[in-house]
Amino acid sequence: MKKVLMSFILSALFVTLAACGDGGVEYPVEYFNATVTGSESAGEGRLMTVETTGFYEMVVEVTVNADGLEDYEVISHEESADYGGILIDDTNYLADLVAANGELSSDELDAYSGATATRDALMDAALAALEHYTANYE
Repeated sequence: MKKVLMSFILSALFVTLAACGDGGVEYPVEYFNATVTGSESAGEGRLMTVETTGFYEMVVEVTVNADGLEDYEVISHEESADYGGILIDDTNYLADLVAANGELSSDELDAYSGATATRDALMDAALAALEHYTANYE
């Protein structure tokens, strides 16, 4: 009887933990000018889906681990092709954003005149992902 009861308790605990596999976080969670809409395990970190707004709404996926930003990808956007779109398509900027862990300054983007709202939105998404990871998964 004790084995059956213990087995039942362990099964219930396993189901409860599996249901709370996201740390019990209820989405969406708002930060800055960005909203984390979901998160899933990604190796030793978390892949977060973040919605933000430049001139228009955009969705990005940001992977964060204990060391900071690991990866950053814009999934969808409607920014103009000749301003914000250029910044989004610049893989060097996104790589620099990952390497700097959200610490790039506006001085580093002077070449992107007219893309200020897009730059701010991309930065806000990175900072939201970092804060969300720190608050819920560290």
